[in-house]
Amino acid sequence: MNFYEKRHRENNQLFQQHERAIDSIQNAIKREIPHLIHEFQLDIEEADNLNEYVNDKLTLFRFLRKNNYSLPTTLSLLLDTIRWRITQDIDRIRTCQLVDFLSQPLVYFHKQDRTCRPVLVVQLAHLPQPSECDSAEFFTPLVIFILETARLLIWDLTQERIRNQVEDPIVLDMVVLIDFKNASSLPTDINLFKSFVTLLRRYPGLTGTVNLINFGWMYQGLWQMCKLVLSKEAKAKVNFPKPHELKQLIKDQDLIKALGGQDDFEWSLSQDKYYTKYRPPLVLSRRSSSSSIYYDSLAMTQVTRPPSSFSLYATPSNSLTPVASHTNLTSLARAYSSISLSSKLGNGMPPRLRTTIRQLSDFLHHVPSSSNTNHESVSWLLSQKLDRVQQEQEQFSPPVPNNPQNWFMRLIARFEHTLRQVTLRILGKMVKYQRTVYWVVACVLLRNGVQELVQHLSLLILEVLFAGQKTSSLGINTLLQIGSSQMTL
Repeated sequence: MNFYEKRHRENNQLFQQHERAIDSIQNAIKREIPHLIHEFQLDIEEADNLNEYVNDKLTLFRFLRKNNYSLPTTLSLLLDTIRWRITQDIDRIRTCQLVDFLSQPLVYFHKQDRTCRPVLVVQLAHLPQPSECDSAEFFTPLVIFILETARLLIWDLTQERIRNQVEDPIVLDMVVLIDFKNASSLPTDINLFKSFVTLLRRYPGLTGTVNLINFGWMYQGLWQMCKLVLSKEAKAKVNFPKPHELKQLIKDQDLIKALGGQDDFEWSLSQDKYYTKYRPPLVLSRRSSSSSIYYDSLAMTQVTRPPSSFSLYATPSNSLTPVASHTNLTSLARAYSSISLSSKLGNGMPPRLRTTIRQLSDFLHHVPSSSNTNHESVSWLLSQKLDRVQQEQEQFSPPVPNNPQNWFMRLIARFEHTLRQVTLRILGKMVKYQRTVYWVVACVLLRNGVQELVQHLSLLILEVLFAGQKTSSLGINTLLQIGSSQMTL
């Protein structure tokens, strides 16, 4: 058993081991779907695409494995990715928008490797050059298109293997073969590679191994630049195989002749069976998609997407911190509270965070249903201050004077807020007059010690004064005792 077969078996074992956690994540996200449909005003086709994505258990498992099997983190990042897919109309990127790329055999899927992983062939000799637009903007639709096709292909392949009762049916990733033969004028913009890495984070674990073929010394500078933006895990997936090593990965009859195999396959879009199956041209719907940058809408009633924190093609302008609405947090807390205790304890989450999520879930279950409508139209950033969130919650929550429990909770919250303000003011005064405070504290704590110190100093001075004179020791001691008694009084 070689390395790839061993890893394939380990992936199947991990999937079976965490199948309950995958089901819990799937149920939690399905509870969020009605809120997303209402928030973004999705039509039937878009709702079906959303359900299809949630039903892809392989994608859920990839996110779970990427986040070290932490359920709360996985839920948060999955919800953030779903919002990214909706706001950027990822499901509307089809072959008709990629004519410049698909007119030549630049990138296509062809057969499988020895562990039944789909093989993606990239021939850089056919790479087009951007005319005037930014290189990242030019290539990003193609990257998203390929990743989406790979996701659907792998999920369909796994389902077919399960139906056929194949041993170890789970296929999680694909093999990428990049041919550098006759490649010229390759892009060297580091921002382009950063954009690719950002997109790959939306599809964690989808790319298995990347094999660079016919990689000459003239491309070493390009590889050194790529290493700057790749993680240690990603760099470990990049190989530079020789022809005989490549045949150990892919059977000779399944490898095209351009890469040293025996398959005389020549790709064309009209004969491709993957792009036309998984990314067919869209049928015009009644709903306008003028917010999409890929779709030429008709003169219909326009529906504008809510503003997004991402720039063009959802490339974040800063970090990938998930931005969740109140509805997301509500469903997240309720979903997590329904997960079994053994699953929660197995993900290594700190007890304090687990207790906080339980308290949040219990509190949200007591919020009246009439306030949910107001909360659905409001989206808070996670970085806002807790005081601001508390004030806005109190503003949107309707008063319930007949409930003594709510009245008591509001009284406690008001007392806590007042006590906190008074404490902050006292601390501010102490900081402002810290020197005076230090002297007062020192005098209070050392009041007896200061008195004794003065007495000892006075006695020492008297001893020094009388030491040089010829007087009897009896008279000196008597005088010192009288002075000591007077100071004590």
